[in-house]
Amino acid sequence: MRSCWVKPFCLVLAGALLLSPVGWWGASVAKAATSIEHSPPVADTVLSAGNIHKTIGTYGFEQGNSDGWKPRGTYTQIASVTEAAYGGTHSLKATARTAAWNGAELDVKSLLQPDVEYEISGYVKLDGHSAVPSMVKLTVEQQPTGGTTTWKTVAQSETADTSWIKLQGKYTFTGGMDALKLYVESSNPAQAYYVDEVEITQVSKTPTEPTNGIVSGFEDGTAQGWVSRMGTETVQASNAAARSGTYSLLTTGRQETYAGPKLDVTAMMKKGSRYTVSAWVKLAPGEQPAKMRLSVQRDHQGDSTTYETIVGDTATTAGGWMHLSGMYTLAYDADNVSMYFETAEGTPSFYMDDFELSLVPPLAIEKDIPSLHGLYGGQFSIGTAIEAFQTEGAYGELIQKHFSSVVAGNAMKPISLQPSEGQFHWEEADQIVQFARQHGLEIRFHTLVWHNQTGDWMFKDKNGQPMTPTAENKKLLLDRLETHIRAVAARYKNVITDWDVVNEVIDPDQPDGMRRSKWYQITGTDYIEKAFRVTREAAGPNARLFINDYNTHESKKRDFLYNLVRDLLAKGVPIDGVGHQSHIRLEFPAISEIEQSIEKFASLGLDNQITELDMGLYSNDTDRYETIPESMLIRQAHRYQELFDMFSRQQNHISNVTIWGTDDGNTWLSTFPIARLDKPLLFDERLKAKYAYWALADPSKVPPLPAGNNE
Repeated sequence: MRSCWVKPFCLVLAGALLLSPVGWWGASVAKAATSIEHSPPVADTVLSAGNIHKTIGTYGFEQGNSDGWKPRGTYTQIASVTEAAYGGTHSLKATARTAAWNGAELDVKSLLQPDVEYEISGYVKLDGHSAVPSMVKLTVEQQPTGGTTTWKTVAQSETADTSWIKLQGKYTFTGGMDALKLYVESSNPAQAYYVDEVEITQVSKTPTEPTNGIVSGFEDGTAQGWVSRMGTETVQASNAAARSGTYSLLTTGRQETYAGPKLDVTAMMKKGSRYTVSAWVKLAPGEQPAKMRLSVQRDHQGDSTTYETIVGDTATTAGGWMHLSGMYTLAYDADNVSMYFETAEGTPSFYMDDFELSLVPPLAIEKDIPSLHGLYGGQFSIGTAIEAFQTEGAYGELIQKHFSSVVAGNAMKPISLQPSEGQFHWEEADQIVQFARQHGLEIRFHTLVWHNQTGDWMFKDKNGQPMTPTAENKKLLLDRLETHIRAVAARYKNVITDWDVVNEVIDPDQPDGMRRSKWYQITGTDYIEKAFRVTREAAGPNARLFINDYNTHESKKRDFLYNLVRDLLAKGVPIDGVGHQSHIRLEFPAISEIEQSIEKFASLGLDNQITELDMGLYSNDTDRYETIPESMLIRQAHRYQELFDMFSRQQNHISNVTIWGTDDGNTWLSTFPIARLDKPLLFDERLKAKYAYWALADPSKVPPLPAGNNE
């Protein structure tokens, strides 16, 4: 596909060890997996009963910063250092202490809830031996609303040497708090110390259900729970500018593009639920125009951190307020969820106002309408691209009713399955496969080889440096390719028959038509031949192997792909079909161009599959609608009807048509090529049938084309 639902820059890899499941998929091919975008599931974070173990925050300081910790004391200094570490390569060092209570502190007010029990732990190490033992403590400073400040010891231990000691204890509080600060103190004020691997875990049931919404207008003159994300920028209520009322939130002193105001929204988030998010932003006076975006950080089990974009890069100036608005679905397990504002580049100061986060009412499908896949029974199968969270609830019902096949939108891409060498992550892919098998759905595999969403490790030489074109590196890269394919095929060969073996290898702007990917730079076209031959051996003779690409309707690109496939077939390379992604738009391409491409590849005796179909409503990469005109949806419906009429004509040459997404609320086009409202699919964001669906099921229910339309 041209772009992923979760942008590559949003993916941060971190290690998490788990056993590979065994069962219907056969023997496990790896004993450990690395947790990435699709983290292994744990018990629901809507805490209902039984023992609770929910990670609220972990601080290992591995990013080279203070992870939000601040110095406590007038002269105290803190820094992430590499000279000592309990886990990983970094710890936080506190120096220049002048009192026992001086050191490193963390504002935990936004993390903790009253009447909930937490377990807080961390490792501490003195910087040098001490003649007199030091009492080292984890302490919470409590400032009750309208009350007197108190200090509560969570854990303590006496030490005189430089070995790491673990502090661990339980903590709870009652009533409202104006401030809660966790800090490390030592009875010897002259001695520096290190702290590492601090973890805060909820161990008792939350007494209340998640809320339905959050509104931040800042009219009380406070930050209303918003805090500095990196610990270096200043976040505070300001009356210098406001979209409504008197106050807004001003962020200054930013040192990184991703530094800005952050709000912990964990308490209201539930896996599988969908939310609307809205806010207004404006740059501070004197700042140059910048592109702002609204993002989410998800943390899971202390080992996996993932970043997602809710609203993409949006041009913002100091001259007026800009509206950021989008939808967000919590698709995966998370112990902590926070929303924050950042810029694409530069570090301008900015205002934010009128933030709203609202729960979207539960979804429900229309059960009394015709099944989509039933309309084309005997012609070709109808599929959809899904993520693991969509195997449940209303999404699962929609898939079962309308589709006869599924493909993983992200979970089976190289970086999702093998984010680091030899460390396989199967959980999300397995969940999709289990769902498909349970409901009798066919499965397409996407994708074994791609220049995008592949771990950087794949293209590093034996010394960990970027590969250069040498015979040694070529062999190493092809060996890694084979290892990956054999591991994946061994797991799924008995349940998946259609495989996208290589994806997007053609670049019509190159003289020979080949994309200058790292694969090509190191191996030439040998990686393509190798991938198909190994997949045939590993997946078996009944597997159907596809080469997949976009814009296959364009004559120049189509011909380059045709020539490549023809030449590979002449060499005996086992290619069974061509996948046409078919990310098309309302205005183009012509349906006849798509049909000509299908017929051209069919002339080689190949199958054709439409692998990633959607129909964007815009004719360029800049327009943006707040509300899509109904006339465009009507035109879209008529074009879908024309397209599927052509598919029916070509049914002898097409075995599958896959829609790239279940509904308009789950489309990659909401953020690509820019952040904007688009409705490219057959069902709307509430899972209701659109005109586009009715154009296929009962065209009499679609209004005629608007007057003056040339189609």
